[in-house]
Amino acid sequence: MHSITPLDGWLLNEAVALDLAHPGFVGSLLRASTERRHVSAAFLAVSNIKEADRAEVATFLARADHRTILTAAFQRVPRGLRRALAKSGAKSHDAAYYKRLYRALATGPAHVIAAVQRMESLSPSCLTMIEMMPADLCDHRVVARLHGQDQASDLVKAVRLMVQNGIDRPSLASALVRSTASIESIVQRWMLRLPFPPGPIPAQCGFRPIRDGIELREAALRYRNCSRHYLVGTLTGESAFGEYRHADGRLAMVRFERRDGLWHLDGAYVVRNRSIPADIKEAVEALAGRHGIVEHRAHKAREDDMAALRRFGRSIFSW
Repeated sequence: MHSITPLDGWLLNEAVALDLAHPGFVGSLLRASTERRHVSAAFLAVSNIKEADRAEVATFLARADHRTILTAAFQRVPRGLRRALAKSGAKSHDAAYYKRLYRALATGPAHVIAAVQRMESLSPSCLTMIEMMPADLCDHRVVARLHGQDQASDLVKAVRLMVQNGIDRPSLASALVRSTASIESIVQRWMLRLPFPPGPIPAQCGFRPIRDGIELREAALRYRNCSRHYLVGTLTGESAFGEYRHADGRLAMVRFERRDGLWHLDGAYVVRNRSIPADIKEAVEALAGRHGIVEHRAHKAREDDMAALRRFGRSIFSW
C-alpha cells in the first residue's frame, strides 16, 4: 500500500478541478506512486485544460501509462525524464520545475544532462545548482555535496579566484569531483596553495617571509598558535607573517597588519604565545623600524590583569 502524501499549491487546485469533473481523481492521485504523481504534475504543468475537457483528462491521467502521459505533454520524451521525475521527492513542486526539467534534458548541454541523469535525488534547488555549475564542476558528485544555491555560487566564484591566482583548474576540478570529502574541506586545502601578496619586509638574513597557506599552517603547528585563522586576511593583504631568527638561533613568528594602507607591527610570538624574551622583541622591533614599520599595540595593554590571566590559559586546549 502506498503512503499518502498531501497535495498542496497549484497541483491541489488542478486536482480538485479535475475531481469535480471526474469524482475520485484526487483520491487516486493521493495514492499514486511518486513517479506517477510527478508525471501527472508534469502533464498538468504544460497543459491548458478547458473546463469541457476535464473529465476526459482526468480519465486519461488515471488510466494511461507514464510514457503515454509524458508523450501527450511534451510530444518527444527525452531520455531520463521519467527517471528524473521519479527521483524528485514525494511532494510535488511548482509548475516551472517540470518545464525546466524537461528543457534541461531535451535541449540542455551534455554536462547538465549527465548530472541530472546521475543525481540520486532531484529538486528545484538541485536543478538550479546543476544549471549554474560550469562544465568541469557540473558533476553529480559535486552537486550532491553542496549545501544549497548560495554555496554553489560561492564555489564557482572561489574556483575562479583561485585559478586567477595560479591554481591549476583541471587539478582542482578533479579533486572536487573525485574526492569524497566535504566541498568546504577541499576548497580549504587548495586555498593553502595560494601565494600570499608581498609583505612589508622581503627575505633577508634573519628574516623569512611566510609565502603561502601551506607555510602558514606549518608555522601555526610549530608555534601552536592561532595564526592559521588569519589565512583569508593574509590572502587579501590585510595581514602578513614571517619568521625571525635571532643570532643565537632562537625563533619567533612575526605578524604585520595593514591599517589605513600602512603596515604596522602586530607583534612577535614564540611557542603557544608565551612571553617573548625582551632581546628578541627588541630585535624584531628594530628590524621593523628599519623598514618604516612601528608597533601599533600599546605595551600597557598586554600587562593588565586580564592579559596575565590569558597567558596562563593559553595551553588549556591542547593542539
